[in-house]
Amino acid sequence: MQPDQRAARRQFLRVFLVASLVFVGFVFLSDFVVDANPDSNWRYIVALLPVAPIAAWVFASVRYHRLLDELQQRIQLEAMAFAFTGTAVITAGYGFLEFAGLPRIGWVWVWPLMGGLWFVTDWLVRQRRL
Repeated sequence: MQPDQRAARRQFLRVFLVASLVFVGFVFLSDFVVDANPDSNWRYIVALLPVAPIAAWVFASVRYHRLLDELQQRIQLEAMAFAFTGTAVITAGYGFLEFAGLPRIGWVWVWPLMGGLWFVTDWLVRQRRL
C-alpha cells in the first residue's frame, strides 16, 4: 500500500470509528427519548438521528475507495462481497431461529453486522495477499 493510500486509510478509519461511536450513542439516545415521549410529534425525527452517522459511513467509504489502486480495490471488493453475503446468511439464519422462539432483534443492527464483517474480512484478505 502506497503512503498516500495509508494516509487515506487512516483518515477513513478515523471518520468511520467516530461515526460508529456517534451511531451507537444516537441509537441509545433516540430509543430513550422516543420511549419517554411516545405521543410526541417529533419522535420520528429523533428516531432518525442514527441515520446521520450512517451517511458519514457511506461518504467516507466512497471517498476512500476512489483513492485506492486496483489491487486494493479488489481486496475491498472481496471483503465487501463476503460481508454482504455473510450478513444475508446470518440474518436469514437468525430469522428462521426466531420461528423456534429466539427473541426478535431489530433491523437497526444489520448494518453494524455488515460493517463488522467487512472489517474482519478486509483484515483476513490482506493477511492472505500481503
